Amino acid sequence: MKRRLAAVEAKLNTNSGNSSTPPSANPLGAKPAVAKKKSKRKRGGQPGHPPHLKRLLPPERVTRTEPIVPAACEGCGAALSSKAGPGDPEPQRFQVVELPPIVVDVTEYQAHGRTCRGCGHLTQATIPAEVRAHSVGPRLTATLRISADVTASASGGVEEIAESVFAAPIALGTVANLEQEVSAALEPSHREALEAVRRAEVKYAGGKR
Repeated sequence: MKRRLAAVEAKLNTNSGNSSTPPSANPLGAKPAVAKKKSKRKRGGQPGHPPHLKRLLPPERVTRTEPIVPAACEGCGAALSSKAGPGDPEPQRFQVVELPPIVVDVTEYQAHGRTCRGCGHLTQATIPAEVRAHSVGPRLTATLRISADVTASASGGVEEIAESVFAAPIALGTVANLEQEVSAALEPSHREALEAVRRAEVKYAGGKR
């Protein structure tokens, strides 16, 4: 009997503040759930966090390597070999992804006409309807579609484009760092533009008088 009463009492005391019960199912008189404060930290990498890829790409995806080899021993100053020896460890790795200069691949379909040497009739070829239906290829279409659909989500959109279109798994923190770098680089130009607009407004207002 005591166990049954304890179980009933525990059930009556269950609410959204001490269990997974939704607020709408709270019993009458239950204290309102304490709202959790939202973190002020931005999503992604925090200031001072070094940018990096989400994961290192496999060796077959590496276009070229840049070896960095110590020239002299830190202990005695003796010259060191450029080639790895039996006791040397595997090199530490850090990858940088970059786009090569991109020029779109343009295919021009040319419908030719030929005049018959026998009767002189001109036969004109036509560009197939399935070709004329699309002036943008599937890869560029995918790029433009993803850009239009997901860039509104800021960092997450850029991350998705990098991985889906270019197969470059850039970490969200790296995207955030890049955004900060671009913003800092554009800040002087932005201030100059604002100042130019203010001067123009003052000049316009003075002229109206």
